Amino acid sequence: MICCPFHADRNPSMKVDFRFHCFGCGADGDAIDFTAKLFQLSLRQAAEKLATDFGLSATDNFQQLPCKPVEKPPSPKEQFYKILCSYRSLLADWRMIYAPQNPEEPLHSCFIASLHYAERVQYLLDILLQGSSHEKQQLLNGKEVISLGEAIERCKETEEAA
Repeated sequence: MICCPFHADRNPSMKVDFRFHCFGCGADGDAIDFTAKLFQLSLRQAAEKLATDFGLSATDNFQQLPCKPVEKPPSPKEQFYKILCSYRSLLADWRMIYAPQNPEEPLHSCFIASLHYAERVQYLLDILLQGSSHEKQQLLNGKEVISLGEAIERCKETEEAA
């Protein structure tokens, strides 16, 4: 049996997905290339053949069907991970932005919050990623991440007000 239409003297395996590749002769390309090689046509003739075979016309005005990828809602663990990572990033930014420039300068509330909450956020991330299933379940069922978020939001409000 000949697997590849491009040479009759070999019997190679052939991979077909969005593009084809013949491991025997090295031929590869898309559906139009494959059709052109298979039927010994030009690329235009191959495209026209495919259009005809599938009842399509190059001159028709096709209404494109809306195509949206199906997105599954994130799991609670994924949601908490995203929240905690955003907190960690925000606190790291605050630590740099609001660091006092000299010893006499009063400490900004966001800088204090960055010092106060950063280790706790990292600890919660560690539990989420590497904790026991019991620890993870307690974290996901608890209100700590929510209350931590509320505290950080209050700091954000003072930052924006300043």
